[in-house]
Formats: sequence, C-alpha cells, structure tokens
Amino acid sequence: MAVSVEGMPAPSAAPLANERPSEQSLKCSHKREWEAYWAAGGIAHDQSGPAEALRELVEDHRWLLPRGRCLVAGCGRGYDALYLAQRGHACVAIDFCDAAVASAQKLLDSAGDPLPGKLTIAVQDFFTFRPPLRFTLAYEYGLFSAIHPSQRQLWAETYARLVMPQGTLIVLLYPLIGRGQPPPYRVTMAECELYLKRYFVLVRVDPNCRCIEGQEGNELLSVWKRL
Repeated sequence: MAVSVEGMPAPSAAPLANERPSEQSLKCSHKREWEAYWAAGGIAHDQSGPAEALRELVEDHRWLLPRGRCLVAGCGRGYDALYLAQRGHACVAIDFCDAAVASAQKLLDSAGDPLPGKLTIAVQDFFTFRPPLRFTLAYEYGLFSAIHPSQRQLWAETYARLVMPQGTLIVLLYPLIGRGQPPPYRVTMAECELYLKRYFVLVRVDPNCRCIEGQEGNELLSVWKRL
C-alpha cells in the first residue's frame, strides 16, 4: 500500500551546532540553485521514467537487490523510487526541494494502489537525515553531481551512516561529460571511488550501461557493498 509523507520527521531549517557559517551559506546558496531549477519546471534532466541503467540492472542482468528498507536520495520526480516500490521494495524517497517532492507525490498518487512494496516521500536534507533505522539498500541517480564538490566527503560519510553493514549502494553517475553551467557538476568514477572506498567495496561497474538516446557515454552505473 502506498504511503506518503505521514510519519516522517520535519527537516530542520536551523544550522547544526558544529556547522561553520561558510558551510551553511554554501548549503543555502546551493539549495536556491536547485529550487530555481524546479521553479522553471525541472525538465532539463527529466527522462519521463525510471533510469534505463537501473532497469537493465534489475530486469536484464537480474541483479539481486536486498530486501528491507530502501533509500532513494535526491529522488527528484520519483520515477526510480516508484519503480523500486513497484518491484516490492519498502522505499523512502527524499529530496530537499519542496517542488521535487510535490512532483514525486503527484507521481505516486497517479500510480494507484496497491503497490507491491511501499513508498514514503519526504522533504529532507540528505546530509542531516537521521531515520530511526538504517537501510539495506540505497540508490541514487545524480546526487553525487548535484551536490557541491566540497561536500563529497560528507556524502560518502552520510551513506556510510545510513547503509547497514553488508548493505548495497547503487550509484548511477551523471554527467561524465561537462555540459553547461553546474550544477550538476561533471563527475568521474575515480572521484566516486576515492570517497567511497573507505566505507564500501565496489562489486560491479558498468561504463556502458543502458541509457536514453543522447546520453551515451554520459552515465556510469556502480554497485557497492557496505563494509
């Protein structure tokens, strides 16, 4: 049965006690950039459905994803979160932009009941998200490139905190080719591995993952296991 934002803790607007003013300023500035993106319609990176690379991993390669709690961070319109819920996962989808979460909620409402799994959608800052339980599976498409490069170490530390030991993290990297003014920022597999290798072991990488037309060579799928 589908569920929405009920029961999720409200995000805090106050700075963390140990957060330096410069970090808070960066966070506010970056959030404004993404809010402006969604205010303009949020269509530049919209693929109108779940990521082809995720579908390929699950349907063609029949990769066994662990059951249990699943996190989709930086969920955007929620296509991937809904896809995973439709395949029986209990998903929590978060994004720090109100408009993104509203779009994801609209998608969920149009999906109808019942879902084989369930999907909870909430406005949350990934870095300060503290759920009561850790996740057996986490997935993201483009969050690594959406955040400021100075936040990448914290990004890895946050996944290490949120994913339980032996849990799975799927990172779909995009864009590998720099186009236009960031964000999103151009990323590489080497950068991703640099930050994650302390906490996760790489178990699969696909530089030729399936993608929509026009994105060839611009995406890379990686699967990690929590140490």
